[in-house]
Amino acid sequence: MRGITLQRLQVFCAVYERNSISAAARALGLSQPTVSKHLRDFEAASGLTLFVLERGRILQTADADAIYSESRFLQDGIGQLEGRIEALKKGVGGKLSVMSIGLMMSHFVPQASARLMQKMPQLRLILDIGKAAHQLELLHAGLIDLGIMAGRVAMHGEEFTLLGRGKLKAIVPRENPLAQKSQVTLEQVFDYPMVDTTARGPIGNVLEEALRMRGLSLGGAVTCNSLEAVPPTAQILKRCAIIDEFTARSLPQTDLVCVDLEPAISFDIWAVTLSSSGNRNAIRLFSEALRGLLAER
Repeated sequence: MRGITLQRLQVFCAVYERNSISAAARALGLSQPTVSKHLRDFEAASGLTLFVLERGRILQTADADAIYSESRFLQDGIGQLEGRIEALKKGVGGKLSVMSIGLMMSHFVPQASARLMQKMPQLRLILDIGKAAHQLELLHAGLIDLGIMAGRVAMHGEEFTLLGRGKLKAIVPRENPLAQKSQVTLEQVFDYPMVDTTARGPIGNVLEEALRMRGLSLGGAVTCNSLEAVPPTAQILKRCAIIDEFTARSLPQTDLVCVDLEPAISFDIWAVTLSSSGNRNAIRLFSEALRGLLAER
């Protein structure tokens, strides 16, 4: 009985219900020769005569009646399975918990969320902001499904997917001579009073390494442990600072000017999850949306 496949059974049911090979072919989206072949194979596998031709009409035999009666539960089950698959695609009963570093929250994460919800409108989406270390803790505790991180992050069995890359930028007071330049070096920026960012963070790690290669260092009089705190602090104190391009993107109209660094200093942006994290489809769609947005910018 190994020859009785699901597709052959579906063909049999379609022909049985319509008394026509051509009508069954149209309903199934198959060619008439394909339907005829599946029907012959089904009869051969079962060893039964299921249909007879009388005056150009297809008639069911008693054996066909018995098989159809038994197969209806399978047809109903297939319908339920298809409905469940469609519901899963739309996010029915599903949840996705995402925690991102703050620099992605002003634009990219909301835009990726919008793209995800277009495809999974009934998904329950939970968003939060947290540093990379906190994200990893919550991932392993099963409290979030997906983390969005940047820079250099130590791996401890997580799945890292590269989404794109960002660049560091200099912000300087408008009255500073560097504000007139299109590009500046780290050496030029660090000639002026600075607002530093902590080296403990992934972005801070990237900056600290770039400074070390140039014989420079952090450790000025003012240090912010949060990147979001750097621009307002630099504005009030009229100091220079190094921030990421995403934080710079969300700068309001202030007395600070954003200037490119030469040479450019780049960092990676990652989607981080565990193999055991739930709702893999939602994780994949969200990550793809974020990767697309980063590529479009």
